[in-house]
Amino acid sequence: MIRLPFSGQAARRQPKLADNGTAAEMPQTAVAQADAARNRGDWQNAATFYRRAVADSPARTDLLVQLGHAEKELGNYDRAETAYRKYQGLHPRNVDIHVQLGHLFNRKGDMKAAFTWYEKALQLAPDDREIVRHVNIARNGSSRPGLDQSRRDAMRLVEENKWSQARAALRELVVGNGQIDMIAVYANVTKEDGDFDEALTLYGQYRDYASSFNPDSLEDVEIQLGHLHKIAGDYRTALAHYIKARNHQFKRAGYVDPSSSHEHEIQACISEIYTCFSAGA
Repeated sequence: MIRLPFSGQAARRQPKLADNGTAAEMPQTAVAQADAARNRGDWQNAATFYRRAVADSPARTDLLVQLGHAEKELGNYDRAETAYRKYQGLHPRNVDIHVQLGHLFNRKGDMKAAFTWYEKALQLAPDDREIVRHVNIARNGSSRPGLDQSRRDAMRLVEENKWSQARAALRELVVGNGQIDMIAVYANVTKEDGDFDEALTLYGQYRDYASSFNPDSLEDVEIQLGHLHKIAGDYRTALAHYIKARNHQFKRAGYVDPSSSHEHEIQACISEIYTCFSAGA
């Protein structure tokens, strides 16, 4: 399928003078390190630093949401739920946190709980078309006996790296049962199963889904397409997709993280395409 410890002691030191007499660069805050880890897809360190940031800055309740996101990406669903619910308790009329709780239970395969949270979000924002769509998908899923279990079974196969079996299960869910929210997982598994042509088609569907309902995922679409073409040996096309991913990050975050995964992939592709840039040249 296609994750820097922070020293509290250093934070307490007085800034030292550099050779030119200027103050040396101060250590990054936990929030800054958490954000940087998040932006490069390093969810383990993101969760670690967001936990520290929440403890250090309890008034920054928005950090609970970021902590929940990181824990969710790590598969720590109980921890993610705890963080999300704490924020929701402090901000009961916030629409997005209800949507995020819906996404969390959707990821877990619990469509009934997902439907409950999406419906609560819709009550707060009745004209939001994206939420209406999530409600309809969750309602459709929760009304079908065994569908929740089928989603859980498919994800278990993914976690066990049983690509062919997982692919068949995901095809039935996405194509047969309309669980289009699982299109990214289906595309990744198809790539891992070695069917690159079909994976390319599915990533196109993933892009369509992200464009319509989850624009923040467009960065991931391009990263995954970059990985696909890199595996196939097409470094020029891979490079183009990694650059698109970088552009999406800049559009979303307002800056480009030089330590992000796509920055590393860009340099690797350049080295493959232009051998004069490689270390052995």
